[in-house]
Amino acid sequence: MRKRAGRKINRTRRAEIGAERRSRTRAAILLAALDLLGRPHGRATRIEDVCARARIARGTFYNYFTGMEELLESLSDALTRDFDAAVHSAFELLSGPAERTCAAIRYYLHGAIQDPRWGWAMVNCSVGTTLFGEEISNHVQTTIQEGMDNGDFTIKSAEVGRDILLGTGIAATISVLQSASPADYPEKIAFHLLLGLGASAKVAEALTGRPLRDLPRVSPRSPFFRGALGGVERVGTERAEAASSESARPRRRGARGAPVTRAASAAFGRSRQARS
Repeated sequence: MRKRAGRKINRTRRAEIGAERRSRTRAAILLAALDLLGRPHGRATRIEDVCARARIARGTFYNYFTGMEELLESLSDALTRDFDAAVHSAFELLSGPAERTCAAIRYYLHGAIQDPRWGWAMVNCSVGTTLFGEEISNHVQTTIQEGMDNGDFTIKSAEVGRDILLGTGIAATISVLQSASPADYPEKIAFHLLLGLGASAKVAEALTGRPLRDLPRVSPRSPFFRGALGGVERVGTERAEAASSESARPRRRGARGAPVTRAASAAFGRSRQARS
């Protein structure tokens, strides 16, 4: 700290203010991109569109991103970070790679149904780059390799399994966003995906017929996912405990409602004979 014109200048605080301003501007750019890319034809979004939505100059954009591809990669990471953390926290209660794979695809598809803006942004960020982002891709390949090692999957290549899952995931996401798909569509996708990875029909049917557990609530501080996937924040209060008890009750909602319902699983059971 030093004096200038009779005033003390706190260089540390000045640096903090500058960092906070940069963080807000970067967040504004990402949110502008989310609004534009979170639409059916959002992949046509240009840098000029993002700048106009974020109310910044084009030169300011380049202070944060080298171009559209880097922006897409950063947005993809922001879209999946909190959601994927919630999914992986649920994995702790699941028995093995096959069950985790089944749950993951169901969570992501139901998440897109819950928040179409998030779903379309995921789709549009994935075109021409790593589907769902590099981190998700690595997680998928690791899980499939574990399934191959323990006999859950008979597929011969974890890389091939990864591409089957991610490709199926992006195509199914587009399907649930473009049409009023049946409530159990994510379960149907998960069933056939497990078959493609080499799980038996008996195992696939058993796993997709189980009600999904509530996810821990995606961070309320994150503006990127607006769906409701159940669960409560663990804040250590009686109120939170009461909410947790309430959230444990079975939920029954409409065809486009929350993913973690027994209704969807029941619908899946009724449609077993109609699978194609």
